[in-house]
Amino acid sequence: MPTPFTLALPRLHAGLCPLPESCLPEGCLTLWPGLPSPPKRSWRPRYPWDSGQAAACLEDFRRASRDGFSGTPVLTLGAEPAPPGLSRAERDALREMLGAPAEDASLPPRLRAQKTLLLTWLQEEQALELTALEQRVRERRRSLTALLSGEARKEAPVPLPAGHPLPDWTVPLAAALTFLPDMPAPTAFFVNSSAMAAALAVLGTAEECPLPGCEARGLSARSLARLCGRNALKALEDTLTPETLERPLTLILPRP
Repeated sequence: MPTPFTLALPRLHAGLCPLPESCLPEGCLTLWPGLPSPPKRSWRPRYPWDSGQAAACLEDFRRASRDGFSGTPVLTLGAEPAPPGLSRAERDALREMLGAPAEDASLPPRLRAQKTLLLTWLQEEQALELTALEQRVRERRRSLTALLSGEARKEAPVPLPAGHPLPDWTVPLAAALTFLPDMPAPTAFFVNSSAMAAALAVLGTAEECPLPGCEARGLSARSLARLCGRNALKALEDTLTPETLERPLTLILPRP
């Protein structure tokens, strides 16, 4: 079997990888939401928006978070209406991420999916920034304690975001599956969410794993889409061909 095209999902930031030192396995790529200056180890499908349009959309979401919600991450406030000033498509992406039905289901699926990924990117970014801030505070406290005690300061590992809201893993996964026709065959998903890994651990069939320290499960795209919920599955059934939905995928799960 040829080496599969391997994409990390559902988290978009490489810093959210659950492996030691938060590094991606060799050959694994992150899904890039279409912004300018993509990193080397990233992949972008055929998005409807170019990098300039994607950056403008992200800035609109930043403004909505900063001005509309006084800096609170936009995806944590499910009861709040969409802030004024957003386009209809942006409001739809925001509502979808909050678990509410889209205002206009007639929007092109790829446009809706790209904006969902941009909104996912923003919340992940906010969680990482808050974690980094807390880490700096802890480092200063350790330095002060070491200075007062006269003992050498012990280095602590950089933590992953904990207690800071991240999007439900089913939302970016469903958005990513919209672009499955762009992914080469064979395709493998490196699962970088413990919740998603737990849901997959008892599904599919065991396969030979292409990455050391991990295990692999085989699953069809349709079976994976079912985990995203009835609405997401219906949207993907309306978007993808039956052949694409039956496409076999390899799910790579890091061992605990």
